[in-house]
Amino acid sequence: MNRAIGTATVRLEQLTGLRFFAALLVFGVHFRWDTSGDFVKSIAEQGYVGVSFFFILSGFVLTQSYKSRILTGATSFRTYFLLRIARLSPLHFLTGLPFLYFSIMQVEAIYSEEFSILKTALNLTYLQSWVPVSSIYFSLNAPSWSLSDEMFFYLSFFFLVAFSPRKLLAITAGLAVVVFVSAFLVLVFLGDTILAGKYPFSHWLFYVFPGFRILEFLVGMVLHDLWKRGIRLPGSVIPFTYVLLFLAMWLAPDIPAPFRYSLFYLPVITLFFYAHLTEGTALTHVFATRPLVLLGNASFAFYLVHQPSLHLLNLFLRPSIPSDIIFFPISLCITTAFSVFLYRIYEMPAERLLKSLINGRRNLAKPNQVVS
Repeated sequence: MNRAIGTATVRLEQLTGLRFFAALLVFGVHFRWDTSGDFVKSIAEQGYVGVSFFFILSGFVLTQSYKSRILTGATSFRTYFLLRIARLSPLHFLTGLPFLYFSIMQVEAIYSEEFSILKTALNLTYLQSWVPVSSIYFSLNAPSWSLSDEMFFYLSFFFLVAFSPRKLLAITAGLAVVVFVSAFLVLVFLGDTILAGKYPFSHWLFYVFPGFRILEFLVGMVLHDLWKRGIRLPGSVIPFTYVLLFLAMWLAPDIPAPFRYSLFYLPVITLFFYAHLTEGTALTHVFATRPLVLLGNASFAFYLVHQPSLHLLNLFLRPSIPSDIIFFPISLCITTAFSVFLYRIYEMPAERLLKSLINGRRNLAKPNQVVS
């Protein structure tokens, strides 16, 4: 069974490979484009759309992996949620602890934020994204804000999965309307107003706030229903989705922030995701190859370490390699190699250990129940 995607009878390994492509987009956002032109910088700054791919993927994968088990009672809420915690926590804690150390020791060259018990507690309990203050939702290892969103999605999923596809679609559409109206009101009455922290309120509400970002997770659940019905897009659509994604990233700077953070990319990334569910095409074969599946499996580690990795590389290596065209592939290779190492040596063994302990307890409690 593919570790990230599918069940014992279904393998969608191209989606695992695509995870690395999405992580690469996010990498481009945080890369310091010192010697590149404005066009490259403008496109790269839109790479946060990769997070939308991850959120849609999460809704799709959880539905594929857990829907039947939850509805039939084969998996209890306690077991399900503990397994989800086991998925995120090993890497979250490992990548957060160095920042905690740097803040306590006041190593400003690496991490300038002051130590705070409140920020630390919120971060390590996956609650930081609920607070509209950038120093809190970007606390410790900044990319971990999305894990706060994911934990909310996981919690909500256990209850959302009971809804019929039609009701789920209605919920998704209703939330989209709420987000649209909210974006319009914020644009008219607040604009780029900063209420707290370093970023406008719209940045938190439409990019970070779990209650709105769950829209993409819901889309993933809805897409799973379409996929289970056997609905596929022609393989010829896939190259078109790359062109459409590039055009959206090119046009995005002209879109008001509340809509750019929330709804602008949603149709584009939804089409991009769903098109890659069509198997048998050249691109899906490429993303399903063993090297890209490995990189996709390591993409969670890549996502969490890429920003601190770039910071350290900029600090110690960049002065001797000023050119973007040389420094980008070097920093990408170093970060990727470290991510694969971390995945193999730490993330995968730690997650397996935690899951075996959780499933072991469940087996002791219910010896006749099969645990996968």
